[in-house]
Amino acid sequence: MKRIVVGFLLMWSTQAFAQTDLEVIEQAYATFGVGDAEGWAALHTDDFVWTIFGDLPQSGRRVGTQSVIDEVLGVFPERWPALAFETIETFAAGEVVFVHTRMKADGMDTESLHMFKMRDGKIAAFTAFDDTDSMRRSMVD
Repeated sequence: MKRIVVGFLLMWSTQAFAQTDLEVIEQAYATFGVGDAEGWAALHTDDFVWTIFGDLPQSGRRVGTQSVIDEVLGVFPERWPALAFETIETFAAGEVVFVHTRMKADGMDTESLHMFKMRDGKIAAFTAFDDTDSMRRSMVD
């Protein structure tokens, strides 16, 4: 009986403290927004894939968090000072989560759709469907 109780408590505590996919994604936006590369990377799988369409400085496909940190993380504050994300709505379907977001920065107020693929409580892939025209027009050179 003691083993059953201990097993139940371990199972309950793991579930109680495990983050939901939406919480992981919220934390990813928060860490990305403040430039916390280490905190942001910890939320992703080792084989994480980042995809942004278009021809902006951050566009393209990158594999691994380090390539995103090296090639993308610094682009946003440099090109769009005071960039902020506001979640409008989320939709989860299995291991895929869509986030309809508002992106604001100096000279920019637009909406975007971000798709996250989750695996084992971490982000395995991110694809952004951004309004690249608005982003290009507001970009600081």
